[in-house]
Amino acid sequence: MTELEEKLWKFEVRLKDVLEQLVTLRAENENLTISNKELTVQLESQKNIIKDLEENNKRVKLAGTMSENEGDRVDLKKQIEGFVKEIDRCIALLND
Repeated sequence: MTELEEKLWKFEVRLKDVLEQLVTLRAENENLTISNKELTVQLESQKNIIKDLEENNKRVKLAGTMSENEGDRVDLKKQIEGFVKEIDRCIALLND
């Protein structure tokens, strides 16, 4: 085998190795891309769940606050009823 043939043969072997690596890396890249898409979808789902739970938590806290302030609610309701009566009297005076 001449020196040129030997260099050509070595080049061919290295080329085949590189092509095999390319095929392997492309397959790995495809798998990673699919995994990335799945994880992105999962992340969005988790974000939505967290958002829903935070909103639910706010509602629960608000409901707790409202029940704690039941006495304040009664006073507020009486005040509003007084305002409505006063408004009704003013309307009646305007109609006369």
